[in-house]
Amino acid sequence: MPHAADNRTLKHGCIVMASGVGARFGGNKLMAELCDAPLVGHVVRATDDLFSRRVVVTRHADVAALCETLGAQVILHDEPCRNDTVRLGMEAMDGCDTVTFVQGDQPLIRPASIVALLRAAERDAAGAARRDAAGHGVADVAGCDAVGAALADTAEDYAMGLDAVKCDVDAAAGCDAAESDVAGAAKHDAVGYNAAVSSVARIWRTSFDGVPGAPVLFPSWAFDELRSLPRGKGGGFVAKTHAECVRTIEVSSEWELFDVDTRDDLERLQTHVARCGSAGLPR
Repeated sequence: MPHAADNRTLKHGCIVMASGVGARFGGNKLMAELCDAPLVGHVVRATDDLFSRRVVVTRHADVAALCETLGAQVILHDEPCRNDTVRLGMEAMDGCDTVTFVQGDQPLIRPASIVALLRAAERDAAGAARRDAAGHGVADVAGCDAVGAALADTAEDYAMGLDAVKCDVDAAAGCDAAESDVAGAAKHDAVGYNAAVSSVARIWRTSFDGVPGAPVLFPSWAFDELRSLPRGKGGGFVAKTHAECVRTIEVSSEWELFDVDTRDDLERLQTHVARCGSAGLPR
């Protein structure tokens, strides 16, 4: 399995969001099984060994018990809203330079895609360090080109990571691996934000076919906003507020970002995995 940034200099944190009540599913969807394992179990395993800190935030005792057996730190709570879940998770992220939010109902997210986010943040920070060494301040960088030439390296690293986890069935089964568009992911110019408080200037998020989704990586300059979200809002609120600072990394398949909201969703996912065999599961 590829590892996050072979020479990483940042402290990365992870919050697994696992507090949904499953109203549309008709119960606790996170414990619904896919290939003889609960959905949230697949997600936790996909994040193994990638982060300095990792916490699962849940209001479900059975989810908490499972995740603890998988070696994850757990926050069990009874708070009502999504912003509460984010705030509780952020309380466990002291000392982190980035925090990546991973959804507990996306069981096919691949470690390689999470690694790609972390590597992008590392490249982001390295670009800032090179500019500082050259005597250029953050304020001189208009257009958010902090990654610079290293974006090409990120694309190469990401492609190598995907090679390790590429599905081995044909496109008709829905398992074809897409090329990373990291080198072309800087679609917006960033102006008017203060990146000086963090060596990572950008919010990095996964996408497929140009449509952004989760997981999402936030740099430390966004932490205060994440801790004080409006009622009912999640990290997407911060990403939208700072849309000019968001960059995306294409994942290998649409199924990676597929989240289970209903029992029909679960059936679709089970059908997909049955067609793909073991290649349809994250590894």
